[in-house]
Amino acid sequence: MWGANLSEWSNSFCGWGPSFGHGPWFMGWLFPLIFWGLIAYLVFSIIKGLFSNTSSKLNDSSLEILRNRFAAGEINEKEYNAQKAVLNRG
Repeated sequence: MWGANLSEWSNSFCGWGPSFGHGPWFMGWLFPLIFWGLIAYLVFSIIKGLFSNTSSKLNDSSLEILRNRFAAGEINEKEYNAQKAVLNRG
C-alpha cells in the first residue's frame, strides 16, 4: 500500500521537485553563497580591526607633523627632542 506511492513522494514534494526549500534554479546556491560570503567578510573585518595597530599609525603621523614643524623652523631642537620623547612614550 505505501510502496505504491513511495516513488511519487521520493522525487518531488508537493510538485516542487528536488529543489524544494532552496528556490528555483540558481537561487538554490546563490543566496547561501552570498550569505556565507557576508559572514566571512564580517569575521575578517572584525579580526582585522582587533589586530590592527591604529595607535602606531596615529603616532607616525604625529611624528611626521613634528618633523615638518622642525624642518620649517617653527620649533627649535630642544622643543623637537622633548616633544619627540613624549610621542615615543605614548
